[in-house]
Amino acid sequence: MPKRGGKSHGSTCPQCGAVVQPSKTWQLVSPLPDSQGRITITIMGSFQCPQCGYKWKGVVTKMKVGEDVEIEGVKKPPTESTTKPRQSSVIELDLEDIMSEEG
Repeated sequence: MPKRGGKSHGSTCPQCGAVVQPSKTWQLVSPLPDSQGRITITIMGSFQCPQCGYKWKGVVTKMKVGEDVEIEGVKKPPTESTTKPRQSSVIELDLEDIMSEEG
């Protein structure tokens, strides 16, 4: 019986140990960011072993996208664009001006 749960690498058959490539892949996007504001994108795959015919679904890879990009625990250093503060402009509206234009 194959192990359920945990981290599945998805490249070897859990029954016979043969190396298998996914026949189909799809993305799952986390609806909520983590504590650092990054979104997790999980690439899932369906597999079928050519030797024993066993079928299963598993995680192909995970990515965290946001300020810093992390792919399966390998953290890339921040780029210059992520270290610069954003330029913002302030827009001030006076409610009396808006009300006088409408009425």
